[in-house]
Amino acid sequence: MLLLEIVLTIGLGYLLLLLLLEGVIWKVQPDMEGGLTLHVDTGGTILKRKLYGLEYENKLYVSSNHWFRKWYHAILKNPQIEVERGGEAKPYTAVPIEGDEHMRIAKQYDMGFGLRLLCGFAPQRFLRLDPREPPAG
Repeated sequence: MLLLEIVLTIGLGYLLLLLLLEGVIWKVQPDMEGGLTLHVDTGGTILKRKLYGLEYENKLYVSSNHWFRKWYHAILKNPQIEVERGGEAKPYTAVPIEGDEHMRIAKQYDMGFGLRLLCGFAPQRFLRLDPREPPAG
């Protein structure tokens, strides 16, 4: 019985730590080298999300590495986004990737065990950001 209490206490502590870390990351959205800001239309409001942008084989990728991913689900509904880099925003289309492309990017985007532990082992979801022409007008 004592062992069960210890396991439950550790599990609850880990869950609370994850919630705290996710909340801090969501609120603070730190700037980072290679960082960019996504501007996502959620149907009347623009959601801004700072992320790390991975450039690989002349393509730009972002990853959702956390359990709370409102921005990711909003992009799946409306993949026409703006990406701000270096103070300049340009239009992109976000494309979910799978299969071999996902495997190649996952190898490049290795988070390591420690960071995966701090993210609660959330499954990684990758998007390729394809540039598009700005709207006319």
